[in-house]
Amino acid sequence: MANSFCSDFWVNFLANFSAGVIIAGVLGWWIGRRLNQLAGIEERREEKRVELEKAIRYLEFLKKEIDFLLLQLPRLNEIFGETGWGREIRIPTPQWDVLVSSGELPKLINAYLLESLTQFYDHVAYARRGRDLTIESWLIPHGETVGGLQLKRKAFVSMALDGLEKALKSGKALLGKLDSEIQVVVKKRGETL
Repeated sequence: MANSFCSDFWVNFLANFSAGVIIAGVLGWWIGRRLNQLAGIEERREEKRVELEKAIRYLEFLKKEIDFLLLQLPRLNEIFGETGWGREIRIPTPQWDVLVSSGELPKLINAYLLESLTQFYDHVAYARRGRDLTIESWLIPHGETVGGLQLKRKAFVSMALDGLEKALKSGKALLGKLDSEIQVVVKKRGETL
């Protein structure tokens, strides 16, 4: 009887142990998989939040730069029109230059806003190119030997003034678009928290 008791004990023990190991293994695997899924969801949520924070920061940088430029453009237009020389005119766009070269803007903001930003900064670049050509034309030694130089200078000045005027017009509308986009991104950020 003792022998039967021991053998029954070991059979039951091994059966229960085996079933327990299998159930615990499956349960552990399922819990581990679920925890990994939850960690992945949380990681993606954090990445999205960081991306939205970056978009807000970039949009605010650009808004400040455009705001500054819009304050300067009317005076630059006057100075350029008065002097026709261009040396005194600076049109700084450091935020745009850095953000465009980074290649991150298309991932962070909508395509329509990106198009409006690009148009504004293209007008600024056009004005800057007109200014540069005007300055270069004044630096030509013995300018009287170059045929039609005065007409070219007038065209360069006109180019700069045209770029400044177009930038001023498109920049005013752009500020509203930037404000709207910042509000949308801030709302999205709030939803991810």
